[in-house]
Amino acid sequence: MKLVTINNALLLKYTGDSEVLQKSTRPYVLVVRLKYKEACYDFAVPIRSNIPASAPKDQYFALPPRPQTRPKNRHGLHYIKMFPVTKQYLVRYRTEGNSFATLIHDIIEKNSKQIVDECQHYLNLYSQGVKPLYSTDLDYLIEQINK
Repeated sequence: MKLVTINNALLLKYTGDSEVLQKSTRPYVLVVRLKYKEACYDFAVPIRSNIPASAPKDQYFALPPRPQTRPKNRHGLHYIKMFPVTKQYLVRYRTEGNSFATLIHDIIEKNSKQIVDECQHYLNLYSQGVKPLYSTDLDYLIEQINK
């Protein structure tokens, strides 16, 4: 799994979905070849500093808190904010010299199977109509990326 940021051109394509996180410097975890409605896509899963404490545990993978993480909130990979991505929109996220980013990368690598399984489980439920409040509109986003 790679840590990446997303090229602004893709974020601009996705402005029609208000749930896509628009911060251009946000790190994402690239999860490749997940199945959604009988087709395979690569997905970018955002790393968020402030996932609400009320978020169900199956909607995120918890990471150690950052200094920006507010009390009672969670830091982690937020599955309900994932979106499809293609290689041309990926930008390498540099972790050199950043011990916290290296720690996060190592935790993600160590738990990659669990993360892939949980992302796929989320997509399976989403395709069956179980769409959490504040989740990205995957059908709209797939339509946009294929334009």
